[in-house]
Amino acid sequence: MYLTVLDESMGCVLGQQYESRKKEFAIYYLSKKFTDCETRYSMLEKTCCALAWAAKHLRQYMLNHSTWSISKMDPIKYIFEKRVLTGRIARWQMLLSEYDIEYRSQKAIKGSILVDHLAHQPIEDYLSVQYDFPDEEILYLKMKDCDGPFLEEGPEPSSRWGMLD
Repeated sequence: MYLTVLDESMGCVLGQQYESRKKEFAIYYLSKKFTDCETRYSMLEKTCCALAWAAKHLRQYMLNHSTWSISKMDPIKYIFEKRVLTGRIARWQMLLSEYDIEYRSQKAIKGSILVDHLAHQPIEDYLSVQYDFPDEEILYLKMKDCDGPFLEEGPEPSSRWGMLD
């Protein structure tokens, strides 16, 4: 995944390298204009945001394969080695933890020309990434093997959750 981040936009090209390791083919192109709030992030935070946004859009490609993140900055190190997590960095960390992403520095021009062009011509009609995780407040689930309901099932009397009729 080639990633270029500018002050107000980002570009991404997802490529696939075959076993021969000689040829690489582009399989997906993305570009995005940052929201007003995102433009106030530091450049490293913008890179993290761009990686999280691209990963969410390319999920079906990235889940089953190892992905190399090729960019000028290492967002993976920033996200996963930060000692104090803010809300957005913690959400990026949760979002990216399911992928096998390895950082590679952008040394060559190969692949970056197209990504730079996409970053300079962003698409504005993309929806921003919703970082709402369903059931994010659940920390632990336990399955029961049972054929029928038990007497102790149901909400605790002091619980804020009630029974639905």
